[in-house]
Amino acid sequence: MNKRTVTVQLPVDLALAVHDLATEQEGTVGKIVEDLLTAHLAAKKSRQKTRDEPDERLIFALQKLLFRDMAEAVDWADLDARLRRHGYFIKVAWGGLSLHTETSGHKLCNTHDLGFSYATFLRRFGPGKPKDPRQA
Repeated sequence: MNKRTVTVQLPVDLALAVHDLATEQEGTVGKIVEDLLTAHLAAKKSRQKTRDEPDERLIFALQKLLFRDMAEAVDWADLDARLRRHGYFIKVAWGGLSLHTETSGHKLCNTHDLGFSYATFLRRFGPGKPKDPRQA
């Protein structure tokens, strides 16, 4: 493995503590920092894998905000207009519909998380699919 020298400035007490820890573990400060960074990056990667599952609080808030509009929409265009008033849009993703923010396009959740599957909308509105407003 290639290694590169990195200089890090730490507060005196932290530098002394990490030096003492390295001495206790019969290792080096560099090895302690390397192990901490490796563990941090692994935990971050693990959190990203579970991020596909939307936050329950977010789902609850979106349900309260959008449920009525999603339930009362009469066709795809009406649904799109109602969601855009709140700053959202939906698009087809992996055989379902996903809800995105209008400003950044960031995916928030799937519509089935809010209680409305793609099949539900297809039964109500017929064939067709919502278009990404940024592609229009």
